[in-house]
Amino acid sequence: MDLLKPADLVDNFTRALYKLAPYRGCAHGCRYCDGRAERYYVEGDFERDIVEKPTLPARLAADLPKARERGLVAFGSGTTDPYQPCEAVSNITGSCAELLVRGPLPPAGRLPALIMTKSALALRDLPLWKIHAAQAGLVLLVSLTSLDEDLRAVMEPGASSFAQRLGLLREFKAAGCATGILAMPFLPGLSDQEESIQRVYAAAKDIGVDFVMPGGLTLRPGRQKDLYLSCLGQFRPELLPGVESIYREARDSGTPTWEARKALESTITPLRRDSGLPFLLPHKVFGPILPAHDSLRLLLRDMIELYADRSIDTRMLKRSAEFYDSWLVAKRREFRRTRSLASSWLEDALPEAAKSGELRSLLDNPKLASFCETIILEGAYLDYVSLRLEPRSQ
Repeated sequence: MDLLKPADLVDNFTRALYKLAPYRGCAHGCRYCDGRAERYYVEGDFERDIVEKPTLPARLAADLPKARERGLVAFGSGTTDPYQPCEAVSNITGSCAELLVRGPLPPAGRLPALIMTKSALALRDLPLWKIHAAQAGLVLLVSLTSLDEDLRAVMEPGASSFAQRLGLLREFKAAGCATGILAMPFLPGLSDQEESIQRVYAAAKDIGVDFVMPGGLTLRPGRQKDLYLSCLGQFRPELLPGVESIYREARDSGTPTWEARKALESTITPLRRDSGLPFLLPHKVFGPILPAHDSLRLLLRDMIELYADRSIDTRMLKRSAEFYDSWLVAKRREFRRTRSLASSWLEDALPEAAKSGELRSLLDNPKLASFCETIILEGAYLDYVSLRLEPRSQ
């Protein structure tokens, strides 16, 4: 099975077409980690029985010359961190970084990358990632939900300190990389207060990160929930009854009660709006490094969230987005099925559809179609704070 097996549609969260997970399990040992849940089938002790994948670089080297589709490669997943402690010795992520920068050139050109980590070890590879940011695009996404180091020591015992993570973001930003903070989960009673969240946003603005993605804690019934509640009971026992209450519904998704979700949202929303930082990885970051067909797909999905956040009716937009997804999947499958097609065929498909009027007919929404044509043919991007179209050069 090919390592770089592209998805039919880019992932909404990571913006990735390809995913690499150098490890399984994570020695950072975060007490709330969703990756501990039974649904992910991680065998053994999640934070001690780390599965390393030493053949990953060789497989990547073999697959790069066959990568016909330009798309972002995401390092990491919900069950691992590509820069966890064993990476200092194994260097699997570092070897893959070297290949993306200097390895075989894919037919689609160098592939952009996204790194998700809590580890300052990523600084080791900054010289490589700096080159990659200039030639293909690089996004660093760092998890950080508090600046309270005492809390970090209990809840994220194996991860880098918050100060180190802020330094990591600062160094990558200075090197020309796009950067963002994954500000989730804010922990009930521990890091979800207004003052605590405000400090995270203030640090983000000081560094100049491109976006902050906030969110609350999910506790899936079973190992994840049991471990977190046990840890909380030892650390802050007075909080345990309240936390048990808001997760009493024991949803498979791990989400708390509706009232708890709304309360956290009401705390976060004014703070993120005041910050002027997008709550999604913005179009002006992913637009220049992804092919137009994938960039538009992500933009339409983002617009649904952005407009809903402003209480704007998104029913017509959702309908058009579904039409576009179906069109894109059909085009992508045709491209993969017909090996004789030129390597540029898929990337040319959307501009041609915009020029011919096919896109206008497909979306069945004249106003949206005109908006999309401006983006595709004139190189504009949607500013995720003002919701205005801006020239690409800004």
